[in-house]
Amino acid sequence: MHARAVPHFTARLVAAAFVALFAAACEHNSTGIAGSLATITVDRNPDTLVIGTAKQFTAIGRDVNGTIVGIKPVWTVAASGGTVGASGIFTAGTVLGTFANTVVATVGSISGNATATVIAGPPATITLTPTPVTVATGGTQQFAAVIKDAAGNVLTTLPAWGTSAGGSISSAGLFTAGTVAGTFPNNVTASVGALSASGSVTVTPAALATIAITPNPVVLGVGAAQTFTAAGKDANGNAVAFTPNWAVVASGGTITAAGGVFTAGTVAGTFGNTVRVCSTAACASGSVSAFATVTVTAGALAAITVTPNPVNVGTNASQQFTAVGSDAGGNIVPITPAATWSVATGHSGGTIGSSSGIYTAPAAAGPGFDTVKA
Repeated sequence: MHARAVPHFTARLVAAAFVALFAAACEHNSTGIAGSLATITVDRNPDTLVIGTAKQFTAIGRDVNGTIVGIKPVWTVAASGGTVGASGIFTAGTVLGTFANTVVATVGSISGNATATVIAGPPATITLTPTPVTVATGGTQQFAAVIKDAAGNVLTTLPAWGTSAGGSISSAGLFTAGTVAGTFPNNVTASVGALSASGSVTVTPAALATIAITPNPVVLGVGAAQTFTAAGKDANGNAVAFTPNWAVVASGGTITAAGGVFTAGTVAGTFGNTVRVCSTAACASGSVSAFATVTVTAGALAAITVTPNPVNVGTNASQQFTAVGSDAGGNIVPITPAATWSVATGHSGGTIGSSSGIYTAPAAAGPGFDTVKA
């Protein structure tokens, strides 16, 4: 018996039926009901938040085939960094850093994680140091500004530096004092936007460079007193305090070493640069000094000396007498008004001009003498 041949169209029908069944099965699997929860993925992973700010995290569940499964997870924080609410809103804390896998969404034994990085907030405070400071003229002082956010985290933000008086300041906060001494309150500022902090600077004089004595020169009568004062300055003309040490170096009187009280002597004359003041005792090496001139004038008329004395005069002859005035110290004092001359005691009969001081002897010689008085 011979086998019966199968028609070609029958084979084609069988193949077509198989393809249709396969396609139907595939269509059923792609739109069918999801299986059991297999994985949880937390969206916004990783994420960066500023301190104190909040963001919504979401959790997506899938079965083994990747089909999304509706879930309602429990939210927790595993590695610090902030807090998370029941709906998945994470609020960053105040500690900076990267907190790996800290946001956790859990359903039963299955969980998913997300990493949160907490960064500093905007500048909230500025602290300037040091303040107050004291700097010599021409000296320098480095200032620093610590900038923090609202949580107290130190920021790397660079401030803008400025100064209103007393010197200048660089963009790095290096203050250079000027040449004028004084106290300058709140003259140094560091600012970031609307935030600012200030510091105060006192600029002190440089080293003592010059001394000026007053009064100078001075004229004093014998025995009179004068208090001298000394003012010190630096090279920029700023007043510099120091302790004066006084001395007399070219005669003319005496002076108190500490007080500067000069007492004129009994000798009249001009004593150049006789009063000396030094910034150190005994004008030691490196001392700054200054000098003043004193002119001592004679005192009141205390005595008159007549010359020549004694003198012999011939008959009918004349003799010019002179009168010289002096004070108590023997200093020559002009006689004002002019001396009046007279013969105080007359035995020989001579005469003298009352204003000229010319004595005229008598015509005849005789015993005795005349006493001339001015």
